[in-house]
Amino acid sequence: MPVLVHDWRSTEAALLEARANGTSPTLVTPVGAASFYGAGYLGALQARAEKEFHDVAFELIVDCGDAPGHALACLRSGVKRISMSEHNDKIADIARQMGAQLVRRPT
Repeated sequence: MPVLVHDWRSTEAALLEARANGTSPTLVTPVGAASFYGAGYLGALQARAEKEFHDVAFELIVDCGDAPGHALACLRSGVKRISMSEHNDKIADIARQMGAQLVRRPT
């Protein structure tokens, strides 16, 4: 079951719980998060989570809505998994080339 995260505080809480329970969570940002949080913030959020919770296997899926530009910016910022409201073959291909993935948003 995916865990909705809004900021560092909610991300940290989810990862602390995962560490305590020995689980591997899928963290998901709100719909369209890339447009209002910005790619830099989301890339930094992922980097901090990886650094501080290197012992927890987790995925962070950043929702980019219907904005290919935001999706590309997130990829450039180091986000490894993005979702879009509609599949985009070009974005999916670019993501693969960058070692990332365009995935379906979990429900």
